Amino acid sequence: MNDDVMIAVDPHKASNTAAVLDPVSKSLIESARFANSAEGYEQLTAFAGRWAQRRWAVEGCHGAGRSLAQRLAGDGELVLDVPAKLAARVRVYSRGHGRKTDKHDAVSIGLAALATTEPPRSTCPPATRPATACPGPGTGASTTPCT
Repeated sequence: MNDDVMIAVDPHKASNTAAVLDPVSKSLIESARFANSAEGYEQLTAFAGRWAQRRWAVEGCHGAGRSLAQRLAGDGELVLDVPAKLAARVRVYSRGHGRKTDKHDAVSIGLAALATTEPPRSTCPPATRPATACPGPGTGASTTPCT
C-alpha cells in the first residue's frame, strides 16, 4: 500500500464523506462516510491514520467544511481548500458525466486538489480562538461561530 495519499472530504451538516486517492495514478483507493460529530471525527482520523504520508483536501474551508478543516489543521494536518465550483467543474468533465453522489463529489474534490500546480501548503488555518455563538436576528440565537 502506498503511504502517500490525498484524502478528499465532501463535508455536510450531518456527515463527511472521505475518498482516499493515489496522487500518482489519481485512482480511488478507498472511501468511507463518517458522522459529523466528535465520535465521527475520531473515526475519520483513525481511518486516515492508516496512511503515514497524507494530505487533506476539504471542500469549502470557509463554509461547510470549516469546522472539519480547522480541527484537522489544529491537529497538524496539511489541509487544502477546494472551492465548490472547482470541484463541480471537475465532476462535470469526468468520465461519470457528472453523477452527483457524496462519494463522487469527494473524488472530484481530490482530483481538483491534485491538479493544482502550486506546492502543497495548508490553505485552511486552524481556529485562532474558541467558537462562540453569535446573536441571531430577532429573538432567536444563531449557533454559527463568530468570525
